[in-house]
Amino acid sequence: MTSSVIDMRSTSIIIVIGHILAVVLLASYAIQPKSKNEPVKIYLQAKLIQCIGWIMLLLRGYISDILSISVANSVFFIGVAAEMTAYLVLSGNYNKRIKQYNYIFISGYILIFNLVTVFYNIESIRVLTASLLTSLLMIYPTYKIISEKNSSVLQKIMCVFLIITIIIWLVRAYLAVTIPYSLNFLFTDYPNTWIFFAVSIVILTGSTGFILLAKEKQDAEIKKAACFDELTDILNRRTFILRFKESISMLLSKHEFLSFLLIDIDDFKNVNDTHGHYVGDIVLKSFADIIKSNLREYDLFGRYGGEEFAVMLPGADEKESLEIAERLRKAVENSSPDFTQEIKYTVSIGAVTIAADRDINLEMLYKLSDKALYKAKEQGKNQVVGIKV
Repeated sequence: MTSSVIDMRSTSIIIVIGHILAVVLLASYAIQPKSKNEPVKIYLQAKLIQCIGWIMLLLRGYISDILSISVANSVFFIGVAAEMTAYLVLSGNYNKRIKQYNYIFISGYILIFNLVTVFYNIESIRVLTASLLTSLLMIYPTYKIISEKNSSVLQKIMCVFLIITIIIWLVRAYLAVTIPYSLNFLFTDYPNTWIFFAVSIVILTGSTGFILLAKEKQDAEIKKAACFDELTDILNRRTFILRFKESISMLLSKHEFLSFLLIDIDDFKNVNDTHGHYVGDIVLKSFADIIKSNLREYDLFGRYGGEEFAVMLPGADEKESLEIAERLRKAVENSSPDFTQEIKYTVSIGAVTIAADRDINLEMLYKLSDKALYKAKEQGKNQVVGIKV
């Protein structure tokens, strides 16, 4: 049995220092006036809890085994669960049901470990149990992050990091079965000390990675808030105009038709007056979802103001644009918002079609479509009126 050049207590101290540095790093980010990042605050709490657990493990031999083994590991499980909760919150996969399951599982894990400690108080069995339970705590959050669509490069790197962490704990569980003498917490042998040394590296890099991931998420939310209407989650007026100008340059090179729809919810004021603004918001959300689901992937759809919405149909001629507009009108007419009471509403649509040339501008299309929309309202609402230029 070869003695390691790395002292186990020194490795444990490195781990504790790693947690302290992580706490300082996270705290410095979380206390910023503009920071309202809930996942970072949860992650900070997780690292504080884990730090307490590691300190109690480090004091093994100086404090009672109940504190250095039973309580310390229980605290550590809670810290890992809190850390994984931070990942779930960050990825948008944390809800009431997951929260309930989380409490049940962590309570079960603590109970299992302490039962093992009471009835099978053997070092290798405790190590096996603790390592397996720790890896199990990490599997579901890791899966949810991996399965997330359109993940960024940083998200993929963090997935690899989490997988490596799970593997480290599984390797420790395997070693507990195959060479149990090496897994005594303070035993100075290569497998044990190097596993904990790897854990210390994971702690330092993981905390930095989480902050970067949280910052990336926050930046994406800020960008989305600047580009999308908060209520309906479609393009706001400013972004719609910018995207429109970008699309025009492409249409010019192809000499294709361009169609523009102006959609207005009929008598929307009556919906607010009769049912209240809360129901009115539900109607707007429902309407936006219906329109989005009936448009092509490359069409532009934005909220132009109040209950007035604009749609750009690149490449659509007069016939096609009227067919699309009619499909949208019928889809709205035949729908009802997901609410306790049935609420019916309709839309009027003004459509304009023009051949792409350098004289196209949004203001002109808006004025023409507004005239068509006015005619639709005059003729009884809930209909489509088209104009070809």
